Amino acid sequence: MKKLKKTKAAIFHYAGLLLVSLFVLLPYYWMIVTSIKPKEEVMLSPPTLIPSAIDLSNYIEVWKTLPLAKYLQNSLFVAGMTTIIGVVLAVLCGYSLSRYAYKKLQKGTTILMLCTQLIPSVLPMISLYFIMYKLDLANTYIGLIIAYSVWAIPFCTLMMKSYFTTTIPHELEESATIDGCSKFGTFLRICLPISIPGVVATAIFAFILAWNDYMWASIMLSNNDLKPVSVGIYDYVGQFGGNANLALTMTTAVIVTIPAIILFAFLQKYLISGLAAGAVKG
Repeated sequence: MKKLKKTKAAIFHYAGLLLVSLFVLLPYYWMIVTSIKPKEEVMLSPPTLIPSAIDLSNYIEVWKTLPLAKYLQNSLFVAGMTTIIGVVLAVLCGYSLSRYAYKKLQKGTTILMLCTQLIPSVLPMISLYFIMYKLDLANTYIGLIIAYSVWAIPFCTLMMKSYFTTTIPHELEESATIDGCSKFGTFLRICLPISIPGVVATAIFAFILAWNDYMWASIMLSNNDLKPVSVGIYDYVGQFGGNANLALTMTTAVIVTIPAIILFAFLQKYLISGLAAGAVKG
């Protein structure tokens, strides 16, 4: 009887996972299929789920009609710099809060950082834009990197604080101190190497935040040479028409998704272990 109940529970469990997976993966499947469909099949009604032939000419045409390489370069630079700044400051702030802050100060700082994540990003957009404009940073890489870092650092700090608190015992640092290691040396030689999974998880979050953003970049940048790929795709749709060139739009979306997929493929084990370690209190 118990075995039958377990079997039924397992069936419902995996059936639910299958349905959720299909729901999540369907847009990506549709994006890929549309990008390789022959042009005459793209706008058929009802649409075809499986193309009659594979046409890769869209991938060649996209590179000819859109400065995609420049857009990708801009996105990689901005996302990379945001990741570096966010991770460095988050690691230092997270470690300080987990080790040296008073309980009241630690609690108050944590609440303030959580509040920054509850505020819709559109609310401070106008004020931040005018600040950047007054500082002559409104149409520059630096201004966009600062805008992304403002939103990335608080959450990244909370992730690292949780990781340092739950995974690195104080006894390990005390042993290093007894052996003559300074506080910064203990952090650099003992805590930082152990916290690599948490650092990688934080870095992935910061990178994806900057890579996927459209709103901030569309407002702060007007120079085509500086636009990231998210804004470049929208300009491409506006210029040529999303419906008339749906296959090319989907092809561009596939190309843009590849860097994020590669990042997750190589770092997924660190991401899972970093998030899991920082999510429980041992």
